[in-house]
Amino acid sequence: MEPDLCVLNDGGAKTVPLIKVLKYRWVILAIFDLISILNFMQLLQFSIISNIVSKYYDVEDFYVDLTGLVFFISYILLFYPIGYLIEKYDLKLTVISAMLLTLVGNLLKLLATEPHQFWLILLSQTVIAVGQVYLYSIPSKLATTWFGAEEVSTACAIGVLGMQLGTALGCVQSPYIVKNDSGESIKTQLFNMFLYQSIMSCSALVVVIFFFRSKPAVPPSQSQVDLQQDSDASISNFFTTMKEIARNANFWLIVFSLGLANGFWNAFGILLNTLYLHYFPKGESDAGLIALITIIVGGCIGSIIFGIILDKTHQFKKVCIGLLVGTCITYVAVVFTLIEESRIGTFIAIPLFGFFLAPVLIVGFEYLVEITYPISETCSTSAFNASYNLLGIIATLLLEVLYDAIGYPYTFAVTFVVFASTVIIIIFVKSDLRRRDANIRRTQTVDAS
Repeated sequence: MEPDLCVLNDGGAKTVPLIKVLKYRWVILAIFDLISILNFMQLLQFSIISNIVSKYYDVEDFYVDLTGLVFFISYILLFYPIGYLIEKYDLKLTVISAMLLTLVGNLLKLLATEPHQFWLILLSQTVIAVGQVYLYSIPSKLATTWFGAEEVSTACAIGVLGMQLGTALGCVQSPYIVKNDSGESIKTQLFNMFLYQSIMSCSALVVVIFFFRSKPAVPPSQSQVDLQQDSDASISNFFTTMKEIARNANFWLIVFSLGLANGFWNAFGILLNTLYLHYFPKGESDAGLIALITIIVGGCIGSIIFGIILDKTHQFKKVCIGLLVGTCITYVAVVFTLIEESRIGTFIAIPLFGFFLAPVLIVGFEYLVEITYPISETCSTSAFNASYNLLGIIATLLLEVLYDAIGYPYTFAVTFVVFASTVIIIIFVKSDLRRRDANIRRTQTVDAS
């Protein structure tokens, strides 16, 4: 259906589509954050207590790390077909699918509290990971579908905030609930954690069914008007569009700068418990608390701050360079505090590191949407997500091997070289902000009338 038209002068000689931003957009965003929190709580909930899980289920550390890696693997395998489904069907069906899979995964965990049932833990994590594939591609699409031209980066940042906050809560809930006690005690604690996650997931599914909407009655921006008018073509050309993105040089430059940096950020999260316990053998609780602070400071506060900066300035390349340079500097501080075994220092340096590195995700989302417009947000963000998830798997496995082969200090040096290279690569991206230009044309049309 084409948008309503709004007459801009008395003669009726010039009309433009009616555009309006609805207050209900904040309800939609809040619901999305809720389901993101409940899903992403599962991502690192076992990795952050890897020593306890490994002992209780009698499995090697690699299999515990696999409870997090399965999320990256699932995305790489499924982003293409699920991306098509997101384009073909509406946002509400997408969100319901994600929440339903999250609920099923949590219910399966209730059956996986016996020491010989680690395979069921992996299965439940896989089911939840499939639901997460749907969620990853939604923030940019939800932001442009519901929010005005000067709000999309901020809205995207708030959408990603739910993902980051969920990951943070998962890191703190596990050490808080599951203690390094006897086997029977651990079994009870695991069951309690899985039970309340199931209850919350069921409640959230009800909220989504009754209160979530796919799109507003009136588009919120000119760029959204253009996309809605060409929606049928975008669906039929989905596969062609994905090939077009793969041939875009700017896409690969962003992948090997922002995507590579975010891949190492994911690896850092999965291996944080192992890394921290190497220098602080009794620091299980500290590792969980540091992860919580880091994700709140970086993934939540940092993402919103840099999202607002992008909305105000549209200086995508400068913001990217600033984030990556800040990442390099703060990573040096992280390494120093670990090697010097400064417990207080890690509580300062690691959150600062997250402040610069975690927002790279939403900046990458928005940068790609800008330079690939009018290609659908689902296509660009899905391709970006698949790329950095693959890089996250490679980074995790590589760092695990390097820790054992050459030791921690030399591995830190390799990681720093990777971060430094991302600064150089991002410089070569050509900032062709097509979505911003479309909205500027709308403003000029209204002013001219």
